[in-house]
Amino acid sequence: MYESISGVGNVLDCLPYFKMLFDSIQIGIIIADANGRIIYYNKAQSGIDRLNLEDVLDRDMCEVYKFTPNTSPAMQVLRTGTPIVDRVHSYLTRSGNLVNASCTIYPLYKDGSEVFGAICFSQSYTALDFQLQNIQKDISQYKENDDAAEPNKKAKNYSFSSIVGQNSSLLDAVSLARIAATNHSTVMLVGETGVGKEIFAQSIHYGSSRAQHSYTAINCSAVPETLLEGILFGTAKGAFTGALNKPGLFEVSNKGTIFLDEVDSMPISLQSKLLRVLQERKIRRVGEADEREIDVRIISAVGRNPATLLKQGLLRPDFYYRLGVIKIFLPPLRERMDDVHQLVSHFLYKHSQALGRRIPEISNAAVEILYSHNWPGNVRELEHAIEASLSIMGASQLLEPSHLYSACPEIARRVAPHERAFKTGVTAGNPAIMPHTHAEMDASRTDVTGNTEDAVFAAFSDNSGVYTAAPPAFAPYGAFGKEEPANAVRGSSLVAAKYEAELNTIRNALRASAGNRSMAARLLDISPQLMYYKMKKYKLDAKDFAPGRRQ
Repeated sequence: MYESISGVGNVLDCLPYFKMLFDSIQIGIIIADANGRIIYYNKAQSGIDRLNLEDVLDRDMCEVYKFTPNTSPAMQVLRTGTPIVDRVHSYLTRSGNLVNASCTIYPLYKDGSEVFGAICFSQSYTALDFQLQNIQKDISQYKENDDAAEPNKKAKNYSFSSIVGQNSSLLDAVSLARIAATNHSTVMLVGETGVGKEIFAQSIHYGSSRAQHSYTAINCSAVPETLLEGILFGTAKGAFTGALNKPGLFEVSNKGTIFLDEVDSMPISLQSKLLRVLQERKIRRVGEADEREIDVRIISAVGRNPATLLKQGLLRPDFYYRLGVIKIFLPPLRERMDDVHQLVSHFLYKHSQALGRRIPEISNAAVEILYSHNWPGNVRELEHAIEASLSIMGASQLLEPSHLYSACPEIARRVAPHERAFKTGVTAGNPAIMPHTHAEMDASRTDVTGNTEDAVFAAFSDNSGVYTAAPPAFAPYGAFGKEEPANAVRGSSLVAAKYEAELNTIRNALRASAGNRSMAARLLDISPQLMYYKMKKYKLDAKDFAPGRRQ
């Protein structure tokens, strides 16, 4: 339809014909010209962004939203002419509203070749969740009213739009999961606790042709070994004292999906029985002679590398190969720290909505703590930290280190002493004064050039030996890195000196380590995660410090 339009002027001329439809539809619509100027903005989009129409029309996209021309999805479509389809975005308006939405953006062509505009269709998480609930409600009307299936109706449903993050390893896993959703092969999810295996399992199910049938999940480690077989395969009356004719989870999930979490905790004897189910697609209830045919897709999950489990004899090799036709490895949070900002924005929005409060901002100090922590509990631990912090903040609109430490003391225990901080009279607006004396460092260590590390830190401490690195005001996603309050001294020689001191020290460490980020982190006595954050903050690329590169 849009390819036949010959110019931007004609877009405006044609809008009256579509205005009634666009204004009444429940999907947000934005139309921008070739320069990114917004020429149409409907009521649904106004509700999603919580912005007034008069504050948006005739303004550039990057004036309305906290994007740069390089990071704006709409500007990317205008530059490349390539559409963006069903991508989840977490973004901020210039007025500070956090929006989580699924967006599809198409280029508008002139004469089939020249891009002269773009049209964006958006749906907020809230709208998507509401639609999903209605769909599941409609589907449940066609399900049999089976007591054994009742837990499934209470389960929370996730889809691929529920997966938050843009890390390349995560996106590779999502891409493979989407492929898995198109077929019926068994899937094994490999990942530490808290990485989101349940979300991936449900996304595969609800993205497949089995979505209208049951999804059943069971944690194999949470059920006593003596009961697990009966729960999975069902029981026949008289099989043992008190046994009744009752279907197992495989029967309840017929034509649907069963998710076996922590399948490596399943007894070897039961693995052999389940192997036969995979091969023959038949089950026999405990104490019954007859077999019953089933059509169930199995998604399983393990928390450790399968090679280790095979070596330790916790998984039968033939069972493993049958169970893991498609294997999806989910990265731990410490390996996708570039997603921390998006995850925190998402959780701040999610739990602020649940608590009925305004979405708070987060200080630079708190951001550095989040990047410093190793997150052994992965995304689940991060979500609990944000939820707990919001619960104890009271009326405060700035999430500070004290909230994180009070809500999650384990964060303070795991963060190094000089990173833990903010104990020396730190205020919300000046969060970067960290106690760090030279006595805390090992003065005997030297870098690869033969210089002592004290030389690296020399320009980074005052006469008292206190580490006083002050990061600049930094708010790449608006809610992150709360800037100093208006009455703070901005642009003074002290602030500038602190900024330059930290930047130069990080550069020196990168030069000394020839661009090796991990080695540079050790030289600076900080965690690799904090080093990653600092480099991102100062826009430093490790490649620029490789041997032979001019700096």
